[in-house]
Amino acid sequence: MELAAAQREVEAISRVYARLHGIERTDDWLVLKLGEEVGELTRAYLAWSGRSRHETSSDESLAALRDEVADVLAHLLLVAERTGVDVDDALERKWFRWRHLVQDGDRGVGPEPAP
Repeated sequence: MELAAAQREVEAISRVYARLHGIERTDDWLVLKLGEEVGELTRAYLAWSGRSRHETSSDESLAALRDEVADVLAHLLLVAERTGVDVDDALERKWFRWRHLVQDGDRGVGPEPAP
């Protein structure tokens, strides 16, 4: 699913959630909710990386981390939808303009290559 399609789908699902829970989805609510989700992602990351006071299994902490990444991405897409940001275009302009500098070693997964 491309980002624009994901953005529209997340918007529809958010409207359902708001309707079912009596939430007024104002601009402020969307941005504040994004901040809340970033905090939850931070908490999940700390648990996953073993730096939390609360002990969880590695499967539980990875599942929580995945869920919070999804929540942050979804809420970011909601902010973009509300403000009229074309995420594909914004990424192209801000990030992908550097793609001509990418070397083979830059495409790996994991830690960054040594300089």
